[in-house]
Amino acid sequence: MWEIIQSGGPMMVPLTICAIMGLAYTIERIWVLRLMPESDQAKAQLDELEAALERSPEAAVEQCSQGKGVLNYVFSALLKRHTTLMIEQREFQATHQEIVDLAESAGGGDMGRCMVMLRELEDLKTELVVETEESAREYLGKNLVVLFTIGNISPLLGLLGTIMGMIIAFESIAVAGAGDPRVVAGGISQALVTTASGLIVAIPSIVIYRFLARWADRSLKQVEVYGHAFANTLIMSTRNEPKIGRASCRERV
Repeated sequence: MWEIIQSGGPMMVPLTICAIMGLAYTIERIWVLRLMPESDQAKAQLDELEAALERSPEAAVEQCSQGKGVLNYVFSALLKRHTTLMIEQREFQATHQEIVDLAESAGGGDMGRCMVMLRELEDLKTELVVETEESAREYLGKNLVVLFTIGNISPLLGLLGTIMGMIIAFESIAVAGAGDPRVVAGGISQALVTTASGLIVAIPSIVIYRFLARWADRSLKQVEVYGHAFANTLIMSTRNEPKIGRASCRERV
């Protein structure tokens, strides 16, 4: 094996690195994706986090920090995004009150105030749904682009090695003539070895990438279900927070 690698010339170095990286990232992605919890485990994990959130947001953050896996990653991202949105909302509290006052002065009364509150909750839900999808895709699709890149550049590296081998072969012919086949055998051997090596690395990389991408998409659908459920829990906790005009809206909603 080492003799074959040596006969391929300098382009075998990046091809070998690509092969090692592809194998490492394949093992890492399989390990991560197989840790996706079953439905019962995911439901129990969601229930525990919701119970912690009822105690305090800090308890929910602590609960997420103690666990691992895609659900903890998504739940943690939702908590951070929700906290950021709440901070932004408090910073614009004065502007918010002006909007509520305008809605009331326009003749809407409590109904106008409720419409403003409902619009806020809809915007919050949109933000959390987007955060669920983005964080889940980021976690599940991590390093898959590396496999895709390896599958695309490996044939090009092999082609470059082929060209370099043919250059060596033609230079040998120019120096020693074409009478002895052994003169060009080394260059042609290098060309064929790098071509074959590029395909050997590229074909499994592309196949594995497609397989893992489909696996990640299936896991994404399951993660989104529990992510959206936790997003609804966060929205309900926001809705129950004391705020100007919110009590009357709860009576109407």
